[in-house]
Amino acid sequence: MRKLLSGLVLSLALVTGVLLVAPPPATAAATTTLTLSPTSVVAGGTTAVAVRSSFTPLAGDFRLQELRAGRWVSARELPSYRNYGFELAAGSTPGTRTFRVAAKADSRTWVHSRAVTLTVRSATSTALTTTTPQVARGGTVQLAARSTFLPDAGSFKLQEKRGSTWATVASLPSYKNYGFTHPAGDTDGVRTFRTVATAGGTWVGSSWVSVTVGTPATPPSDEIAAARDRIVADTNAARARQGLPALAQLSGITTVAQGWAETMAANRRMEHNPSYASQMPRGWTRAAENVAYGYGVSAVVAAWMDSPGHRANILGDFTHIGVGVARGSDGRLYYVQNFGRY
Repeated sequence: MRKLLSGLVLSLALVTGVLLVAPPPATAAATTTLTLSPTSVVAGGTTAVAVRSSFTPLAGDFRLQELRAGRWVSARELPSYRNYGFELAAGSTPGTRTFRVAAKADSRTWVHSRAVTLTVRSATSTALTTTTPQVARGGTVQLAARSTFLPDAGSFKLQEKRGSTWATVASLPSYKNYGFTHPAGDTDGVRTFRTVATAGGTWVGSSWVSVTVGTPATPPSDEIAAARDRIVADTNAARARQGLPALAQLSGITTVAQGWAETMAANRRMEHNPSYASQMPRGWTRAAENVAYGYGVSAVVAAWMDSPGHRANILGDFTHIGVGVARGSDGRLYYVQNFGRY
């Protein structure tokens, strides 16, 4: 009888031991994330890196890794903070670079973020500027084209945006620096130009330049100031209701937001600013933008809050804000909010 009981106890002990080791460690569910902003950088530039984790990694086992020749190689050791941001040099060689974050959650469990790819563009560039952002009907637009390379013969062109396409309106000599005039036309409105060229067969485009033909209606400056203040106040009130700190206005961000609001108003078209991230004051680790048009000043923040994506920006992990407001010739108000974390 004693032997039978001993065997039973031994069997129970073995079963109990299996049950104890079967569940995976709790930290295996922990996650880390890696974001790069922007994800496309000119050679020699930098990108803002933001690292987040749902746990505090072990000291010495928190690192940025790069995929090189099929292997993940440690590119930078990180402090064992849960949230960490810094600037990363893009390097001087065009191509793609792939990164991830590796973190050790306990003595044996590694957790990796999703891989993120950084595109490093050629440092060759073209630029287009104007000294006549507003001209009368029948006048001429003064333009200056610049490039950091000698364009291929016959490939240097001036283009105008017409609807959703770019139409070539003039062929330019393949000089690196070139000034010229272009007729403004006889119709009130906004004309948007760019230059394109090839360098060794690779197309390179400039940023856009908008020229207003005629005199659009402009709201008085006190209306703009009052609208900005109301939107900032309503935004911070929405954050306060969620227990979040108020956002401080930063003049450099306001300049970016106001410039884009005026561009939208001049074009009478709502769209995001494709360059806001590079135009904002340096040093941010996170940035976002909301745009809107047609709403009254007292209603626009409520409208943004009713949209999940815009609401996420208003309630996001930011420290500063800039607001732009402009009235188009169609009488509608156009709005921009830019957010930054510094």
